[in-house]
Amino acid sequence: MSIMGVYLAAGSSRRMGCRKQSLELAPGMHLACSGLAALRDSGLSGLIVVVHPEDPLVWLDAGLLADEADSPSIVVAVCLEADQGMALSLQCGIRAASDAGADAVLVALADQPYVSPAWLMQLIDAWRSAPGLDYVMSEAGREAMPPAVLSATMFEAAAGLKGDQGAKRLLDSSRFQGLRSAPADPLLVLDIDTPEEWAEAKRIWTLQTNQHLPMCKK
Repeated sequence: MSIMGVYLAAGSSRRMGCRKQSLELAPGMHLACSGLAALRDSGLSGLIVVVHPEDPLVWLDAGLLADEADSPSIVVAVCLEADQGMALSLQCGIRAASDAGADAVLVALADQPYVSPAWLMQLIDAWRSAPGLDYVMSEAGREAMPPAVLSATMFEAAAGLKGDQGAKRLLDSSRFQGLRSAPADPLLVLDIDTPEEWAEAKRIWTLQTNQHLPMCKK
């Protein structure tokens, strides 16, 4: 079955005070590039990168977009309604994936720099191994969050989300069955929203630069 990635990188970063996608964790390593590299290496059929129309995309490394035999095709989708909330970005990505024939999407956020291919593949494997599941969500502190696999059975309901409602809003419906999975290391699902969180993320990144974090191809 075809699973495509939907990478939500169209946020306006209001709490950060500047467009955070292009902030650098280290020279040449932008915040939004790290998670995209992890998605690229997680065995997806294709990848939709949803971006804001005013984003100059300096973070989107050309090496990631290169057409390589062992990498999924990557399509950049400009969400003209991005300022209306995350729901519109999610719908933009799901629509593009659905048009491409996806049976499910793996939704990830551009402000989760520590997500790993291994964790993404674990979510995919959990969905594949349990036919009939509508979703497999990450969890931290008993709170559901991306990355998450959403089956095509949820696409229509996702189209009805409004404003900043995310996919986890759909979990309240008895229509859908799924599971939540918490990574052993909560860092894998850490998202960066504020200057304080950004400072801590940079500190952690510096400590881990010699470990196996995903890197953008040059």
